[in-house]
Amino acid sequence: MFYSGSPNPKTLLGFSADYTYKKWTATINMNGTFGHYIFNNTAASVLGIGNLGTRNIAKELLGGDVKESIANAPAPSTRNLEKGNYLKMANATIAYRVGNLGKSGIRNVNLFLTGQNLFVITDYTGFDPEVNTEATFGGIPSLGVEYIPYPSSRTITFGVNFSL
Repeated sequence: MFYSGSPNPKTLLGFSADYTYKKWTATINMNGTFGHYIFNNTAASVLGIGNLGTRNIAKELLGGDVKESIANAPAPSTRNLEKGNYLKMANATIAYRVGNLGKSGIRNVNLFLTGQNLFVITDYTGFDPEVNTEATFGGIPSLGVEYIPYPSSRTITFGVNFSL
């Protein structure tokens, strides 16, 4: 038995910054991993050429130099092993401190806009390079194997904080 490409990142990256200017505050949080490989099992088994005529297939399989038989089984190989490097904007918030609202009794009013999972910079062709699929089989862990995971959702939230 042998393996090709480690699923363990050589570098884990985390970056956080806060900026304040007068009544404005901006906060960003980014994360990423570099130096590892992900087996794109979605492309290998779900989008394979054997699905031609019955389901979707990967567009790279059509019109290329390599002509593949539609009878080919979706066997694991290094063909679907991809670099898993990514840099993700995990969270960004911009806030404005209004302060107290006159004689109303409403104090410390803050308005904010927050975005999560705003963008990902990667060359990975699967759904999400931040693989989170747990599919241990026969005692063999699934670390570094992507199989139809639901990608991280992008959310935008507007909010108001205040005290009485």
